[in-house]
Amino acid sequence: MRVHRNRHDHSFVVVPNQAARHKKLSLTARGLLVTLLSLPDNTKVTVESMTDDVEEGKRLVSKAFNQLEAAGYLRRERFQIPETGLWCTETHVSDLPTDHIPTVGEPGPRSVGGSPKGEKTQEKNLLPDPSATAKSDGGERAQAGEEEEEAFGGKNDQAATADAEIGRAAQTLSKLGDTDRRLTLSTAEVLRLAPLAAAWLTEGHSQLKIVNVLTNRLPEQVDSAAALVSYRLKNQMPAKPQPKAPPAPDTRDRCEVCRAPFPLGRRGTVCGACREELDRATAFLSGTPAIEDQADDLDTARRGRALCRAAVAA
Repeated sequence: MRVHRNRHDHSFVVVPNQAARHKKLSLTARGLLVTLLSLPDNTKVTVESMTDDVEEGKRLVSKAFNQLEAAGYLRRERFQIPETGLWCTETHVSDLPTDHIPTVGEPGPRSVGGSPKGEKTQEKNLLPDPSATAKSDGGERAQAGEEEEEAFGGKNDQAATADAEIGRAAQTLSKLGDTDRRLTLSTAEVLRLAPLAAAWLTEGHSQLKIVNVLTNRLPEQVDSAAALVSYRLKNQMPAKPQPKAPPAPDTRDRCEVCRAPFPLGRRGTVCGACREELDRATAFLSGTPAIEDQADDLDTARRGRALCRAAVAA
């Protein structure tokens, strides 16, 4: 057999040999995997919709779905929409098998396509060996210091703050689809990208700033919303916002009675409204009808104002 391959610049799908030659997958399952990988993101896929486009019956297509799910190429996530209460199923498909999380305390089976001997996995494991740390005296002192710090709540406060930032970041990323449907992210993608967005919040950027940067000037076609969001979160963080300067002190004169500020450039002790009230009070205390009509009794008015000011100040 001679294979003739052509170079394609657009409208093609890349499938690894591991998936194309998977011995435990039927030809129908392999063809279904290629078809699913060729579809754009956020395409509605069901057994019925795939059956309508192929000659195989519903039973074979359903069996192929189950084979891909068992092999780790396909995952179905069922969730409930909080606003409507309706249950929906979101299908995730990958060109390589996804890793299965083993049960706590029990060893999990190696996924297809993983490292056969585990050398690379051990090299990437940057966590220190607990037994080696416990043997050294310095490790014991560090462990005692950590226990003391946790007793006073130092690390707990930092962890709580980090969790709060990641929670706000996840909330922001989950609502990107409301601004632009092309940036709709799945729950797994939101959890994976939340730490990147939390770094923006730690630098002082607001949630609105994150949404504006991620949704501004998008390309006409978004092939992978998660890849685009990840790239912008890693490479397009703006400069750290400068703190706002404190406002200048208010040096205006104020009314001695109501403490209302005078306009800039105006000097005085009592505002117009308080002066009228003082005039009425003075007229009442002096027994005269009104200050305006008793111009000859200015000394009495001044004494009444002084009494009113003294009473207000006390």
